[in-house]
This record gives sequence, structure tokens and C-alpha cells, in this order.
Amino acid sequence: MSDKRLKVCLRGAAVFLAVSIVFCIAVICGVNIQKSNMEKQRLDTETKLAEMQMPTFAPQSTEEVKNDGDGATGESNAVKTAADALGIDDVTVGQSQSGAGKKVIVLDAGHGKSSSEMTSDEKTAEGYEYNESKGNWGEWRHYKNGTFGENCHGSGCTGLSPENASCWYSMGNADRDTEPQINLDNALAAQKYLEQMGYEVRMTRTSNEQNPSMDKRVSYCFPNNDTTSAPDAAAYVCIHSNAGGGRGTSYIALGADYEQKFIGSDFVEKSNEMGNIINQKVAAATGLSQNSPINTPYLILFNKCPVPIAYMEIGFYDSSDLSILQSSGDEIGKAIAEGIDEFLKNN
Repeated sequence: MSDKRLKVCLRGAAVFLAVSIVFCIAVICGVNIQKSNMEKQRLDTETKLAEMQMPTFAPQSTEEVKNDGDGATGESNAVKTAADALGIDDVTVGQSQSGAGKKVIVLDAGHGKSSSEMTSDEKTAEGYEYNESKGNWGEWRHYKNGTFGENCHGSGCTGLSPENASCWYSMGNADRDTEPQINLDNALAAQKYLEQMGYEVRMTRTSNEQNPSMDKRVSYCFPNNDTTSAPDAAAYVCIHSNAGGGRGTSYIALGADYEQKFIGSDFVEKSNEMGNIINQKVAAATGLSQNSPINTPYLILFNKCPVPIAYMEIGFYDSSDLSILQSSGDEIGKAIAEGIDEFLKNN
């Protein structure tokens, strides 16, 4: 081979070697860049996942779970904080703590089993006590001001009572014959329609073999009847029928300075609003005349209920209204449910 041809071959080999080296370097760099990009994507993904985690809270001691002045507890505030972080709005009074966000309604069918037919054990189980000085079974009309569940025993309370009456209420005063069944029929019908609307309904009684004290009835405003917690009911509706030979439907109006724990400054206003709406619905559904509110502001339930309360007096069971009451329970129940629903949508 001539020198000239040898030089050409050597140059070609050198070029090939240089191209090969450049190619290898490019491949190695490309792999490293790809690895770097993959690592960056992994870190970005982990960061996003970490940001999506639900906030956690350290366990609270008993001392930390205190009332904050408006009926909420430190524990419920922690739940609210978690809800805010997740964009959830309705962790509030009036929402079931166990019913997937459903609003809670307490339906109270007035009266029940006659006290003369109840044993001492039954009376105790229903929340009544025997008053030695009075010589009868009953309960106290009020809680001590600013408390819930601490009965007044005659002092430290509003003292709201009928004229010349004491803070003690004998359970025999509430014995009725015809009315308990009418009240129960109307309450059960209202329960059916409220549940169809999506509400959680708690019944204070479901048979005429029961006659809970007022303390026990209002305990249904609380999750699992635990009155040491905050109430989770949105409304309490007490269902009665009137007596005295009159005609028509009405509600009993609140109108005093009530002092039990948990109630808001608009307790009276909201309660009367709900009673009025329900009364209008019942009158329209049954043809019963719509009577003016009854002014009896001292009722036990008004002094013990922790949430807005409507106290209905639907028809007169001792007049010609009785035939309507006995034949129109479903219509009455539906009207009660629609009235509650309208009130809550307005508020």
C-alpha cells in the first residue's frame, strides 16, 4: 500500500473513532438526563400526595375538651378544622354525627302511658323521681340557669311556672286518655314523610306503653342521648291535641327569657316561626281553622329544650274535630313534615 493510501485509511479510522466516542457520550448523557427527569417527576408526585393527606390531630386530654361558650367543644372544633381543610361546610349543630350529614329532627308525641298504670321502676327508668315532700312522682320544671341537665330543685332557675305553682311538676297532671294515640299517629306519619325527604328522625316514644319525662324527651336532641355533648338536632317538634271543647289548630308560643344552656339569642323567634309555619300547613291540609298562638310561655319543654322547638296543639280531641284527627293522621303528618322542611330551608 502506498503512503498516500495509508494516510487516507488512517484519517478514516480516526474519524470513525471520534464519531463513536461522541455517540457513546451522547447516549450516556441522555440516560442520565432521563434518570434526572424521572427522579424529579417522582419527587413531584410524592409532594402532591403528601399535600392531599387529611390533617391529623394529636389526641385531646379531657381538660382540652371544654365548652367554648356557644355549645361547641374543643373536639368539635377539631372536626371543624379538619372539615375546613377538606372543603366541607356542614359540620354544625343540626347535623347528625352518625347519619351521613343528615339533619336531625326530634319528634315528640305528647303524653303516653298513664302514670297510674306505671310501676315505680318504670317511672324511674323514664326519668321521673319521687318527691318525698310533695308525696308524688314528677320532675322539676327548670334547669339551673346556664346549665343543661342540672335540675333546679326550686332555686337558681327562671322560676317560670303557672300562677301560684312551684318548680315541681307532678306527672299525674299529664295523664290523658284519647290524646296519646292521636299524638302518636300524627308523629309516626310525620316521621315517614321526613325520612322520605332525607332527614334523620328521632322519636321520643313509639308506643303508648311509654311515657318519658321531659328530661328524657329532650335528651334525643343529643347524639346517643348524651347530654354531656353538644346537641346535634336541628329542630324539636312536640305534637299534641287540645281539649276544652273548641275547634281548630294552633301552637303554643314562647315568650320569656329562657336560661338553659345551648340556646341561641334567637331561640324564641325561631321556635315561634317554626310553630307558625307548621300550623299554617296543618290548617291548609285538614280544613281545621287556623287559630292564634296560645300564650303559655312557662311550659317545661320551653325551659329545657336546647334547640328551636315547635309545640303544636292540633285540633280538639274532645270536640267535633275528633273525626278529622282520627281520619286525617297521614295528611297531618305530611303537613308537619312540610312545615319543618320549609322552616329549615328558610334558616
